[in-house]
Amino acid sequence: MAASFPSFDSRTVVVDGVKLHYFCGGSGSPLVLVHGLGSSAAVEFYYNLEPLAAQHRVIAIDLPGFGQSDRPVLEYTIDVFVKAVSDLMASEGLPRAAVMGVSMGGRVALGLALSAPEQVERLILVDALGVGPPRRVLAYRILLTRGLGELTLSGTARALRRMNPATIRRFWGWYLNRPGRVDSIWSNQRIADHGALLSKPEYRAAYLSALRSIAGMRSLRDGVVVEARLPELRMPTLLVWGRHDHIFPPGHAESALKRLPNGRIEIFEDSGHTPQMEEPDRFNRLVLGFLDEPASRPGQGAA
Repeated sequence: MAASFPSFDSRTVVVDGVKLHYFCGGSGSPLVLVHGLGSSAAVEFYYNLEPLAAQHRVIAIDLPGFGQSDRPVLEYTIDVFVKAVSDLMASEGLPRAAVMGVSMGGRVALGLALSAPEQVERLILVDALGVGPPRRVLAYRILLTRGLGELTLSGTARALRRMNPATIRRFWGWYLNRPGRVDSIWSNQRIADHGALLSKPEYRAAYLSALRSIAGMRSLRDGVVVEARLPELRMPTLLVWGRHDHIFPPGHAESALKRLPNGRIEIFEDSGHTPQMEEPDRFNRLVLGFLDEPASRPGQGAA
């Protein structure tokens, strides 16, 4: 997968005994990218890394448990992921950077911005967890059930080895506004790479642990939804949402905007949960434009 990103180095750093993998490339002001649940830097930002690195130093982490990072046996929580991002920034000598997170990665970016605002120059939240309760999709309800979730995910891994790519693409099409786009977004090689990860028991364990920490009853206790704290965010914040997101509807972003002192919003009318994949050219232009705006730009959110 690294060959797909010629401007990037594939690097690792060991923090607290855990190897973190990340891509680093480009030059200019730094931008840290954080992927979503069950994904990786290479999968989530396949269409964004090179265009963004044309103008910025881009660092894209594989969160612990995912991608090419280690998968230790532990409880995978938002706090674990926030610490990993903060530690990686420190290892790269970045006291401050723009941070962009997609889906669960958006909640990780939010966590960093709330706990260490001095580290976050600008914040970009893409169809993000944390600004409203996720819709309870049946498949996720099954995975949240202990025992049943493990059995289901193991069976899915075995089934994927027997399915042809067209069948698998139909599943991924659920996340998109136009399922027909899945053929161009998910190549046979990308499907094979993802299936290889899902076949690893430690990957499935990390996935279920993270899912249960962000969407189970424990998430209520741990304050995964932090919309009430959004007024604390003083940095320029961009909300990017797909109009047809089945998991985090755009109403979440529209409500969040009212709480943000320095926020703006862009709704992608032709996207579902993954606008960075579905409309990458527009997405990349939007992000680059936001990063280049003067820091003193007046906010468009709450006063």
